[in-house]
Amino acid sequence: MVRENTPKDPEKVKRIMAAATHEFASQGYTAAKTEAIAKNAEVSKGLIFHYYGSKQRLYFQTVVAATERIKAEVNPKAFEIPDDLVTLVVRSTKYKSEFGRQHPDEMRLMINAYGNVDKLPAKIQGEMQALYTQSLKVSQVMIGQIVDRLPLRPEVDRDTVVSLIMGVYNQIFAEFKAHMQTTPDVETMQDAQWVVDLAKKYMTILENGFIQPE
Repeated sequence: MVRENTPKDPEKVKRIMAAATHEFASQGYTAAKTEAIAKNAEVSKGLIFHYYGSKQRLYFQTVVAATERIKAEVNPKAFEIPDDLVTLVVRSTKYKSEFGRQHPDEMRLMINAYGNVDKLPAKIQGEMQALYTQSLKVSQVMIGQIVDRLPLRPEVDRDTVVSLIMGVYNQIFAEFKAHMQTTPDVETMQDAQWVVDLAKKYMTILENGFIQPE
């Protein structure tokens, strides 16, 4: 097992991460070859295992690196608190689409990692779930700030509204994963536009209700 404090050459790590991201994004976890990653990174296969310990660990680290990159590079305006939930979905999608055009490997990797999480080894599934839960906490804070701006009815509890919205988020994610089981060729945000449209519909119903006012 590799130790977390194993000394690593920053330049070699950079090359390994780039090669691994491309290999996993283009081939998927199962078909990806560490030999190909080593060749493209211009390092030995042994060095990859010395640095990361296993193919599973390397894969998860590429997902973490891609997640950190999108956080660092997405336009800061994406994190400004909008006045409604639909705007939040639209704005978030816009900036993620821009990121995907600039970094197609990272975007494809994350779409496949989250969409096909059930096909990954059990240990990675647990780590991916933890990563997803962490990102949900960020979303929950933002959603809470939006709800605080909305004119809620007096009898409606604010925290219950936030929990309801987070439940819808989880439902959307579940539908996305189910879609990926039958249509695994989703590679860009454009391919997943139906998810965005669905989220907008759900958020519109949450904000306005579904019963025609008398």
